[in-house]
Amino acid sequence: MFNQKWYGSQAELVEQGKNHSIVDYGCGGSGIVTNYTIFNGVQISFLEFNSSDIFPTQSFSSEIVTISHCRAGRYECEFPNHTVACLPQGYFSVVGTKYLPISFSFPLKKYSGLSLVINKQELSEDMYYLLDMMSIDLDKIISGLAQNNGGYVSGTPPMLMNLFSELYTANGKEPIEYYRIKAIELLYHIARIPAENSCDFRYFEKKHIQSTKKIHDYLICHLNEKPPIAELAKEAKISVSLFHSVFVQIYGDPPYTYMKKYKMNLATQYLAEDNMKISEIAAELGYSNASKFSQAFRSVYGMVPRDYKKIKNK
Repeated sequence: MFNQKWYGSQAELVEQGKNHSIVDYGCGGSGIVTNYTIFNGVQISFLEFNSSDIFPTQSFSSEIVTISHCRAGRYECEFPNHTVACLPQGYFSVVGTKYLPISFSFPLKKYSGLSLVINKQELSEDMYYLLDMMSIDLDKIISGLAQNNGGYVSGTPPMLMNLFSELYTANGKEPIEYYRIKAIELLYHIARIPAENSCDFRYFEKKHIQSTKKIHDYLICHLNEKPPIAELAKEAKISVSLFHSVFVQIYGDPPYTYMKKYKMNLATQYLAEDNMKISEIAAELGYSNASKFSQAFRSVYGMVPRDYKKIKNK
């Protein structure tokens, strides 16, 4: 059932079924969450966001464990001690209510992912019996992973990746029994993950995140320039090495790699519109000549701009 407290006052219920609900977060851009209540106290949520909003975290029970997977984009969260961390694409996490952030956002604006949410206080005796039959120790998951030094974060191994992929494919297509089977299967494998397999996940101070985002925004607003990173970092009062580390955590690539991909993505839009010459696009994106622009474009898309333009404008 739809719980307004979980989403905030701006959220609206779009659809309510017997075992599922679809919620519009009511944010700038778009934010849709599809929920399946698969057992009492157990829910699978699919998240699809395209928003630059910052969302406050709502109040939850003290005995909730959440298993999340990021399929695309990036999930960023801020904690009460003013540190910030990201869940990158292809990673999954296991966290408890004890380590819930005070806010979350999506630094790449777009985000696609899912979460298996378990409220221990609402689980039935039948559910505990089922978990026991499958040798799934929920308390061990909570103490060993969810509450292990801020939670568990790791790249997704093949077995879990297959399960997550099957769940994404099933969204909106399979009956509730399917999600029940997959949830138990997921918990079975999660329960057997050693806590020491968690990756060295970095937490950065909020002020360094803000400085890095400020430089990022400057870079994308001055695409036809080549501002020196060292000077921008100095003005933002952050070291160059720290800036690079924070940038990779937020945006997934080093600054120059990210900017090349960003520019080439814009280039594809310009080429598809067919109202700019290739030399004009090169100048717009800060390339001194069309040859250098073509070389950069080919390194990203595997073809030169002229061929891409022909394909898109047939």
